[in-house]
Amino acid sequence: MEKRQVYVVAGAIIKDNKVFAAQRGNKGETKFKFEFPGGKIEPGETPEQALARELREELKIEVEVHELITSIVDEYPTQVLHIDTYRCTLISGTPTLTEHIAMAWSDKDELDNLTFSKADDPTLEKIKKEYLK
Repeated sequence: MEKRQVYVVAGAIIKDNKVFAAQRGNKGETKFKFEFPGGKIEPGETPEQALARELREELKIEVEVHELITSIVDEYPTQVLHIDTYRCTLISGTPTLTEHIAMAWSDKDELDNLTFSKADDPTLEKIKKEYLK
């Protein structure tokens, strides 16, 4: 059986030399892992539009979406996730959890204390190297 291909966008919101991450709840392949929040691209949306919408829905914030940081493919038993992570700037609002169970603003060193999916390693390394001092 062919695996379902899922295309998602994620936002690395960077502010004051820290990056925002949110912890997933008790569901899915990556339960309790931290992630850069985002979601699926709806038909007719650009990745940037989808990301701004998802962050508005999930965290009640407005962001400006900037450049693509990484494109990653992560394979699971039932699906293949294509994850494009973009750098974002917080324009307004304070992140409010509606789907996640915890959140953190982390500097370069603090990121190592959070448990992300293995697939996020290249994104984490690039953010630590190029976006956080």
